[in-house]
Amino acid sequence: MPSKTVKTYCRYCHANCPMEIEVEDNKLISLKPDVDNEIFGGYTCLKGRQMPEQLYLPERILTSLRKNEDGSHTDIGSQQALDEIADKLKAIKEKYGPRAIASYNGTVSFQNSATHPVAKSWHVELDSPSYYTSITIDQPAKVGIGQARMGFWAAGQHTWQDSNVALIIGNNTLVSHYSIPGGIPSFSPSNALREGKKRGLKIIAVDPRKSEVASRADLHLQIKPGQDAVLLAGLIHIILDEELHDKAFCDEHIENLDTFKDNISQFTPDYVAERTELAKDDIIEAARLFAAGPKGCATTGTGPEMGPYPNLIQHLTQTINAICGRHYRAGEKLPNAGVLSPLVPRPAQAVPPTPEWLTGIRSRVSDDIGEVTVLTANGPVKEMPTAILADEILMEGEGQIKALICVGGNPLLAWPGQDKAYEALKNLDLLVCIDYKMSATCEMADYVIGSKLCLERDDLTVLTDIWYEKPYSHYAKTVIEAEGDVIEEWELFWELGKRLGLNLNIREQPLDMVNKPSKYDVLEKMTINSRVPLADIYKNDGGKVYDVPDVIVAEADPATKGRMDLMPEGITDEIAGTIKDADSSLKAKTDFPYILISRRMKNTFNSTGPELSFLAKKGTTNPAYINPEDLAELNIADGDVISITSDRGQIPAVAQSSPDIKRGVVSMAHCWGGAPGERSDDKVREIGANTNRLINNLDHASKYSGMARQSSIPVQLTKAG
Repeated sequence: MPSKTVKTYCRYCHANCPMEIEVEDNKLISLKPDVDNEIFGGYTCLKGRQMPEQLYLPERILTSLRKNEDGSHTDIGSQQALDEIADKLKAIKEKYGPRAIASYNGTVSFQNSATHPVAKSWHVELDSPSYYTSITIDQPAKVGIGQARMGFWAAGQHTWQDSNVALIIGNNTLVSHYSIPGGIPSFSPSNALREGKKRGLKIIAVDPRKSEVASRADLHLQIKPGQDAVLLAGLIHIILDEELHDKAFCDEHIENLDTFKDNISQFTPDYVAERTELAKDDIIEAARLFAAGPKGCATTGTGPEMGPYPNLIQHLTQTINAICGRHYRAGEKLPNAGVLSPLVPRPAQAVPPTPEWLTGIRSRVSDDIGEVTVLTANGPVKEMPTAILADEILMEGEGQIKALICVGGNPLLAWPGQDKAYEALKNLDLLVCIDYKMSATCEMADYVIGSKLCLERDDLTVLTDIWYEKPYSHYAKTVIEAEGDVIEEWELFWELGKRLGLNLNIREQPLDMVNKPSKYDVLEKMTINSRVPLADIYKNDGGKVYDVPDVIVAEADPATKGRMDLMPEGITDEIAGTIKDADSSLKAKTDFPYILISRRMKNTFNSTGPELSFLAKKGTTNPAYINPEDLAELNIADGDVISITSDRGQIPAVAQSSPDIKRGVVSMAHCWGGAPGERSDDKVREIGANTNRLINNLDHASKYSGMARQSSIPVQLTKAG
């Protein structure tokens, strides 16, 4: 049978890079970038180019597995496994109630375009609020809490292509390939950055290391870790003090500006410079450069979002955008209003705060922590915060979680506070994982269901629909029929729903619970009344920019017009806490003089990558990147195994000299290592170490989300014995 070439897109991460795949006799022969694609221009990253090995990995799980009493796993047919799992779930629900059944939908689950709507429907019909995703591990403030507390602009904020200046705080899109609109686009980010600079866009990068983005910035503020809120408050102070803000916009659309200004009066340039370890003149230059605009956007990444005061940092980021009027106005054209959802009004007005988004079901850990509403591609969705999931498993009493379905995630490595996470996973009555490889969490699972990979299923660019700066979409059809007894992530919830007698629905449209619907059927329900019909997108070969009517921002509606509030409940206390911590950081040296921060690595996507040979050649550990002057002072050489100790734990790491790191800082990637214990520590060069062992998830837990402090961790460094 002759070979054929098929256009598709990679689903290794969120970027969705288009590719051309050569297939012969249902086998992947080769892949290459789709150079004809208008948006990406032939861009792919090294991770996605490893799909052939990922697809045919000898260790790939091609059936379902059941755990034996000795801890080993035995092959079992998927239908039998699902029958047994459903029976166990029925028993748990009957004995403990529906809240005892939880699911954790990890980072990889986002790459399957149908998983989350089906999973959420499953929870709703089961009457279990125990729906968790990786969103609440690192960015709940960014995708929900910030908008709920302050409100937001209905027409949206300026995007990269319309910006004259960008303030990028702890976001390194050139490596992470992730940026919600406002920062460097995640599609072909290097090209986007070059295009921006070519047309004169100015970049201000805030990062404790000279990252790939910071090295290309017009101004790099190499900040002391943990002081992002101090810097943002200082920049806003300068803008307001020098009257560089958009006064007309603020007068009409912003509440409590004067009160907010009084609350940040302490953040003078001198005060901020001393606490952030930045030059006073650079801080003033950054404030003036951003305020000059006239268009632009400030955006954050997982660096500050995983550090101290993430709720305040998001509020301050939204505030600096708002006071500078960085929003689309009436009569202006929106770059992209999306093509996969109905067109909704986009008036030039503020949507007032929605505090009801933060008043859902409470966690059993604290009344301050509970269900939050996050803004997703499928609209606002309520979920419980993952940061306290381990406690919900370990805490006895009504509502204790007894069963966990883990979808495309690796919680043993990802959840904050690894020691507690390990105990929690062991404490479950039932742990089910769906994955393509035997992850550290799968090793602990009672059942492991083999999953299809991206070329073996249909998918649609739902997640990234509004991230593009043109009305672009791509329906990727199945390229290769899966071999073995494997299913998709969304099918797991459908299969269990059928066995449990649930009636699932998507956007109030019922799914057929007798005969399994096709992926297209599910996606069609998800995109009902979309601007471009799914059938039209389906018939196109590859991704396409669609010729849809321009969306022009409408005039404000006097009946619904609101104001953004700069002083919602809790802000005063958060500002006071930031001041107290910043002042304390200036005191005498402690037992933990270094600060550990998080980072991304080109050759991995969280815990996925080291199993592939080409990526493994780039390194099989997560080094502790340290300034060479610090290494010399500690008498540590490149490649030495060191001990990193916090007030909560200790891990080994392989030292790596890195002059781009600020002195006094250690930079390490998360989601490495294995289960806690000496066996993992002895293999630090082969599997790395888990930085989540250095924290307790409830230390400094953020209000609403329980967000744990996973970056800017005080540590001590010593050479291993």
